[in-house]
Amino acid sequence: MFDPRYRDTEEEISRQAEAIIHSPVFSSMLNDIPNMIIIMNSRRQIIYRNKKFNEIVGRSLDDRITRRPGECLLCVHAANNQNGCGSTEFCKVCGLANSIKRSEKGTRSTGECNITLDHGETLTFRVHTIPFTHEDRRYVFAYMEDISDYKTRQMLENIFLHDINNSVTALNGLNEMINDLHSKEVRSIINDLSLRLTDEIHSYRVITEAENHSLSLMVSEVDIDELLENVVRSLVSIRSLRNRKVTVRKSGYAIFTDETLLRRVMINTIKNALEASSDEEEIMIYSRNGGESGLYHIKVKSIPLIPKHVQMQLFQRAFSTKGMGRGWGTYSIRLLTERYLGGKVSFVSNRQRRTIFTISIPSLKQYRQQ
Repeated sequence: MFDPRYRDTEEEISRQAEAIIHSPVFSSMLNDIPNMIIIMNSRRQIIYRNKKFNEIVGRSLDDRITRRPGECLLCVHAANNQNGCGSTEFCKVCGLANSIKRSEKGTRSTGECNITLDHGETLTFRVHTIPFTHEDRRYVFAYMEDISDYKTRQMLENIFLHDINNSVTALNGLNEMINDLHSKEVRSIINDLSLRLTDEIHSYRVITEAENHSLSLMVSEVDIDELLENVVRSLVSIRSLRNRKVTVRKSGYAIFTDETLLRRVMINTIKNALEASSDEEEIMIYSRNGGESGLYHIKVKSIPLIPKHVQMQLFQRAFSTKGMGRGWGTYSIRLLTERYLGGKVSFVSNRQRRTIFTISIPSLKQYRQQ
């Protein structure tokens, strides 16, 4: 029993520490820590991972993992290069890779990491890495805390509150100027604010339910031309986008899918193109049947090029060219398309083809019949 009058000697403390560190008890406690722990060798291969890491990646303790972190976590970019995790362009902006790199140079490091998974979801970690040497070999110890839920709540609240505040500010400004404006202009501003508020509230609800895995599909036959024309009509009614040039090429196709989710995907995709373009730059929207692939492709082509460093982070949670904590971003586009509509999102942005976002989705007619 504890008695504050007594203390062990330094020699006894050192002996106890040495015994604990080399005992099975210490290893067992390390394994049961409720956050992820991995140890990597100089080739960044995992030589140790605790139980929590195995739970996150869905692998058993008996599975001999000799791969690197991104490969175990099923990062969507890990297969982009034959040399795997740590060898792609995307690794240059990876918080985990950069933290490990700093520790490989001999310093402790702390950072945040977004891992985009192959089905559209993103995991966010707070990462701490520590270098150490054992038997003349260099290793990196990494402690990772899953902060995905916290980051999602922070992103949704920041964006939602920011946009609500903007609308309230605009209403206050309208109230001050209402006597100086023509009634037609007042109606136009009120309509614009109403559309903006409705869109943000609906976006908040959809993304929240998608993140919570509580969205339910409502599959019906959707006329693609009609959906695209309605989306464009609603977006160009916004005052700041009113003079944008948009051409929608009709395809004559219909597809079985969730109309609400596809509409949300297309609103975000087309709105991004409209906001990035000027009044002189035309945006083309067209679609086609993928034939044997079984996928239907909707393409949005715009003129401005996306900077390389932005391309590397486009589908990460909370990333936006509007600034930290702003915009639903392309993260929501990928999340809804890949997790719920069963499709894929891709893009190219170069001088030859300019910028083209492609939403590829299958027909969910069979899902509707079930």
